[in-house]
Amino acid sequence: MSDSFKGPIKGGKTTRNVNRANMTPYGKRGKGTDLIPLRFYDVHNKKWITFSAILSGITDTIVPDYTTERYLGRPDSVYVYQGTKREISFTFDIYPKSDAELVTLWEKMNYLVGLCYPSYTKETERMITPFIKLTIGDMFNHTPGIIESLTVTVEDNSTWEIEEGLQFPHLISVACQFKFIGKHILATT
Repeated sequence: MSDSFKGPIKGGKTTRNVNRANMTPYGKRGKGTDLIPLRFYDVHNKKWITFSAILSGITDTIVPDYTTERYLGRPDSVYVYQGTKREISFTFDIYPKSDAELVTLWEKMNYLVGLCYPSYTKETERMITPFIKLTIGDMFNHTPGIIESLTVTVEDNSTWEIEEGLQFPHLISVACQFKFIGKHILATT
């Protein structure tokens, strides 16, 4: 691709209107100037996916799991703690400023979708869990887990790039559910 483009979103890799975080290809950590970093790290393949995005709807849901027991002579139940499940949900929107960003963002989106599928060992072709580490600012910093679900939505009000070979929407919305595994021993305090 040339350094400048003719589509409705103007700019090239060296122009000032290009977002550096969006232009960072998957595999590299990137040094975006975003206020809040949004990064996914593929632990098995050792690759980063960095987005410059508008975050919304961040929820952190913790669900303790109990079994109930009833003892003879006792009218109420006794609850035995079994463990807990934790899930982080969030939505992010990506708006490319140039068609160079558009191509890179769709490559990164494709890689992110790929993290819902396993990798395979070379020797036995067994599946390897797509284990990742999530960073959303300092709220979740390199937090281990897996993607439980990922929904990519093309918004109805999105414009599209019209240049052949680049015909993608300009507004990308992604809803992510992340199963928290964590890196510390979990305790009350």
